[in-house]
Amino acid sequence: MSFKIKDSNIFPMPGDKRFIHLATITSGLREFIVFVGTKGSVDGKCYIEEAVLVANPKTEDVTGCLKFIDDDNLANDLAAFVQEKNLLDIPSRMRQSPKLFTF
Repeated sequence: MSFKIKDSNIFPMPGDKRFIHLATITSGLREFIVFVGTKGSVDGKCYIEEAVLVANPKTEDVTGCLKFIDDDNLANDLAAFVQEKNLLDIPSRMRQSPKLFTF
């Protein structure tokens, strides 16, 4: 499976400031979000989850949510890609592009 980095800006995750967005990765029409916890029980833990759209037929609203990746091979491939691209090396990324950070 081939992956591409769609967004590598670092910013607090909307809706839960305990998490920091590190990257959005695409593969075909699928999108995956890489984020890290910064407070409490999630502090220092890194996550990769799939962004999916959820339709509510009653209101006709469409919202996005994050979904656990059940496929171990896909999860391992994504983790290898994230490490290969140094997306978890936050100090290095901050030195290279300090204007990307909106904390």
